[in-house]
Amino acid sequence: MATEMHQSPSEEATLAARGYKLGRKLGEGSYAKVYLAEYNLDANPRKPQLACKVVDTTKAPKDFVRKFLPRELDILVKVNHPHIVYVHSIFQHRSKYYIFLRYAENGDLLDFVLKNGAVAESQARVWLRQLALAVQYLHEMEIAHRDLKCENVLISANFNVKLADFGFARYVVDSRGKRQMSDTYCGSLSYAAPEILRGIPYNPKISDIWSLGVVLYVMLNKAMPFDDTNIKRLYEQQTSRRWKFRGKVVDVLSDQLKKVVQNMLEPDIVKRWHFDHVLNSEWIAMDPRLLVLTPAEQQAVELAVQAKKAKHWDTASEGKGKVQKAMRSETSSASKKGDTVTLKEAQNAVPDSNEEIV
Repeated sequence: MATEMHQSPSEEATLAARGYKLGRKLGEGSYAKVYLAEYNLDANPRKPQLACKVVDTTKAPKDFVRKFLPRELDILVKVNHPHIVYVHSIFQHRSKYYIFLRYAENGDLLDFVLKNGAVAESQARVWLRQLALAVQYLHEMEIAHRDLKCENVLISANFNVKLADFGFARYVVDSRGKRQMSDTYCGSLSYAAPEILRGIPYNPKISDIWSLGVVLYVMLNKAMPFDDTNIKRLYEQQTSRRWKFRGKVVDVLSDQLKKVVQNMLEPDIVKRWHFDHVLNSEWIAMDPRLLVLTPAEQQAVELAVQAKKAKHWDTASEGKGKVQKAMRSETSSASKKGDTVTLKEAQNAVPDSNEEIV
């Protein structure tokens, strides 16, 4: 894993001209690799360490290059929230796209749980609130994430969480602002809501709530709530509410917390809680400090409202030729501050229902 990126002289010169140098490899997928990176044009002596995701479009499926990559880039440069991964810069060199992000040593939530065990309720309260605010912000921007899972929750150096990986994210309205349902399966099976498994058009905002409920369950139990080795059985378990807290934690967790999980994992989309319910729940109120937005959180809300009024989605990229609309110069973003974050490629391991993740 310590291998450095093999770069052509042209690639190395392009990166150097923009102040970047790539280091060891952190991970890789079928058509993307992630490296540690340095940025040398910042006058600040405490330069933030970065991660760089390099997407090679020659190795990627045509559908990904045509549809999903432009969406991801367009969304990445439009979102700005304290609990969402911050993009330092994005640029293209020939067939490759370089996405530079802040790097964090604390990895993702799945790795954290595997290493440290189930998360204490007090910590889960802080993290769930941060994630709920992040997704609520996206929804206000008319964006659905569609791939919420522990591997896409990143932990900063200060132990705050950041939402990452917008590869399946999309706008939920068309250019005229008309609501659009999703009709494709996205994300990971173990986090997918029952309405997705039914194979009918679904509201991805509501499905995001379910997926975050699974994330909360995993935090608390170090296990998955359902057995997803068989899709039919998984759907039956979901719709019949056949899940339970593990014996190790069931008597320790508060009733207020259990109520939140139950209502996020509600199979009936009419009854399933929205994020307003979660953020104003008795469980969150057990720590009164969490009922008040920080200045950065409040500013993000205000900017989201403004962007929605301006119908920012009307300029969304939908074709390869429009990808350049999603490019943001590193000079404008390098001076921004915030916790560092890491980017990790998705993991495919699927644990059994209520079996400890090992």
